[in-house]
Amino acid sequence: MSSNFEMAKLVVHSADKQGVPPEVSFHFNPEAVRVTKTLKPKEQRQAGQDAPALQFNGGDSLKIEFGEILFDTFEERSSVYAAHVSKLEKLIHVSEHLHRPPRVHFVWGQGFGSEDGKVNTGIWHITALDVNYIMFLPNGVPVRAKCKLTLTEVPDEATPAKSAKGSPDTAHVHLVQRGDTLQAIAYREYDDVGEWRRIAAANGIDDPLALHPGSRLLIPPILK
Repeated sequence: MSSNFEMAKLVVHSADKQGVPPEVSFHFNPEAVRVTKTLKPKEQRQAGQDAPALQFNGGDSLKIEFGEILFDTFEERSSVYAAHVSKLEKLIHVSEHLHRPPRVHFVWGQGFGSEDGKVNTGIWHITALDVNYIMFLPNGVPVRAKCKLTLTEVPDEATPAKSAKGSPDTAHVHLVQRGDTLQAIAYREYDDVGEWRRIAAANGIDDPLALHPGSRLLIPPILK
């Protein structure tokens, strides 16, 4: 076996370890990992246009799906549920002291460690667990199971929750979030996609696509 061989695992967030296993190592590394992100644009039809304009006001959470993860305790003649599956169950149940499921990190070497990726660096909840027991001892103890897992992204804790829409006649500051566009911000602030030019002019933006998460935009007032 190569010295750099690493097993994939779920590591519980440092603040959520009370009452749950600190980590769950996969018995076998996954053969396939699906990462999905879905946007749901709203169509705004305009007179004289063959196709509607698209407004992006947000999207679904990023998800990781593992098709089948095999756990096997046949050689040990012990319960695969007790050794592995029960630990996963504790991570999908709502914790009594947290009032939510524990947060986890998915860690697997450097495979998803790029600066643009969020698989290795993200924080997740287990939101789906499907267990298929496929082998039993003569006494009924399960010794082999295939698990399907879905992880759902936890919003960045550094990003404040969206505040209520500001008054259009009062200037304020907007913190740019992932997926923001000037058109979407204009729609939220003014109920008018066309007002994106007002925001661009107030902030000296030449390229309306060049928005950087974490930057701040002045939202100018509309004076009557």
